[in-house]
Amino acid sequence: MRRISTIFLCLCFTFPMLAVRYRTADHRTASDVSYKMRYRGAFSLGYLLRDDKLSGFDFDREVNLGGTLAVEFLPTGRWHSLQQWNNASVGLALTVLDMGQQKYVGQAIAPHAYLNIPLVHHPKAIFGLRPGIGLGFVTRTYANTVPDELRWKSYRIMTENGYVQVANASIGSIVNAFLTGGFYFDFPIKNGWDVTLSVAWQHLSNGSVMTPNGGLNMFNAELGMAYTPSRKTMGFHYYEPDTDVPARLHDGVKKKWGIEMYAGGGVRNVYYCDREWFGVASAGLSVYWQPISIFRVGIGGDMYYDGAYAALCDEFASEGAKHITYYGKTYLRESKTANCFRVGVSLQPEFVVGNFTFGYHVGVYLYDPVKNLEPYSAVAANNGKPLNRGVFYAYDPTKVSNYQDGWCYQKLMLRYYCGKNFFVHLGLKLHVIKAEFIDAGIGVRI
Repeated sequence: MRRISTIFLCLCFTFPMLAVRYRTADHRTASDVSYKMRYRGAFSLGYLLRDDKLSGFDFDREVNLGGTLAVEFLPTGRWHSLQQWNNASVGLALTVLDMGQQKYVGQAIAPHAYLNIPLVHHPKAIFGLRPGIGLGFVTRTYANTVPDELRWKSYRIMTENGYVQVANASIGSIVNAFLTGGFYFDFPIKNGWDVTLSVAWQHLSNGSVMTPNGGLNMFNAELGMAYTPSRKTMGFHYYEPDTDVPARLHDGVKKKWGIEMYAGGGVRNVYYCDREWFGVASAGLSVYWQPISIFRVGIGGDMYYDGAYAALCDEFASEGAKHITYYGKTYLRESKTANCFRVGVSLQPEFVVGNFTFGYHVGVYLYDPVKNLEPYSAVAANNGKPLNRGVFYAYDPTKVSNYQDGWCYQKLMLRYYCGKNFFVHLGLKLHVIKAEFIDAGIGVRI
């Protein structure tokens, strides 16, 4: 924590100096250069959600503390797509968090990008949305908190008073994805200075690339200050386009109708005790309709491959078999490649920001060879015989993915369009809030 505090304090001094340099370099004001900026610093206070993976720890304090330093690029003619989002601004930030439990949970540093999307403009205040995405580097994981005798075997020990947790079972890797979303308020004071207030949900996890991966979920409130050197020349939070600067935006994303295909792949863990990685892949074909410049909606077919389903064998599997996990979720007694494939259809709403799209897809499995083999306990109670389920069936969504996946799946999808016909994507496949895998790949638009 001392090293993190030192870095944060250094940045606190560096950012104001950059702001002064930006305002005075070459005897020009910020309004004379192409990129107009805003600098923001804030301290945060929040709460870490204590699920069953965290409830066994004694926390040093009930709240988590932290701070954020950010630079925001204000919309001009170079950021034409942001003007379509009510003059939104792009921010690059560094967030530092101390989760209130030094020994097992520790701290996190999260560099990330975000959007300030104004919803309400007023001379005395502005209110808006702030979604963001980036990386989260944590100081405490399963690997550096578990006792040597329990490594890759357990995260708790049995005592006369019951089980006691002795390792971090929420985070399995140092590098994680960082997701954030919330609301912000800006209140101008004078001479380009604002008081800023925000509330946000923040999430850290690696998408099951390395287990255990329960993830960390936080709700934080931030209070700070922001400085805009060019406020006098630009007006309060509303910026007209620079007519002498052409908008650098491909027209490829903005088609009324479009057909897209993509394919991607990655790896995942299933059970942290096994130390096995399995290949995963996805592919899809979708038809999109874009009624307005900032939003589109599609419907498509999805095919998924999860190599773990050739290996989820029960306790009767032979000790010498390759790629075997004893994670008791699905009642599989033999390895079959056919069990790894699933096919579904999904509704795909997506937001469009320039050459980026970000969507939350929701789908239904039409082909799922393992749905009648989970949860393990139900099939075992049926004398090992498969269940008989249709496309839709009852399951407990509060226990989804720990015991079964269910008939509904979701996918967070981020795309970047390289010109008019090609794009790269990063996706996170989910069942409710439980990650199955992360995949990356390429696609083409017809």
